[in-house]
Amino acid sequence: MAEEGSEKPEKSAKGPGLMTLLKAVAFVSVIVLLQLAAASMIIPSADETAEIAAKLAAANLGEEDETGTSKETEGEEENPLLAAGEMTEVLVGTFHVLSHNTKTGGSTNVDFDLYATVLADEENEYIDLFSANEQRIREQVLVTLRGTEMTDLTDPTLGLIKRKILEKTNRALGKPLLHEAIFSKFSFEER
Repeated sequence: MAEEGSEKPEKSAKGPGLMTLLKAVAFVSVIVLLQLAAASMIIPSADETAEIAAKLAAANLGEEDETGTSKETEGEEENPLLAAGEMTEVLVGTFHVLSHNTKTGGSTNVDFDLYATVLADEENEYIDLFSANEQRIREQVLVTLRGTEMTDLTDPTLGLIKRKILEKTNRALGKPLLHEAIFSKFSFEER
């Protein structure tokens, strides 16, 4: 039996022992626990966060008293835009957009009236800027609608389209006067 003479060589290099692995895991665990303890001391509680938020909101509205704390009303929450002044709806225009899709060979027909909200005390400024930039604003709305996907048009809130129109019309006005876009009589048809 020639095979009896050839014995398996013993492992000369031993791997890390069980105690070494346990020490490493314990060391890492202690470090993680220390970090968690330090983070829990630094991060404010929910009550402190609410207090800080109330102070910041009051500071933005300029309603701080002498001690630096905000005046709180019982159970009344005001919209910051309404606190600064009343909002007014203004007509931006009536639009009929027909766009052709070269990939599918179909077309999309979109009809709507576009209104926007402005602060009542900024309405005259808006009217002046709108009359000076009416065609630019109209072009931006048309370009925005022609660049939309079908999924954007089927969104019940039309959120993405509203945000894009607000951004582009405020840029065309040169000042962020419009606060919200409102679609009236919105309809679209894909052919």
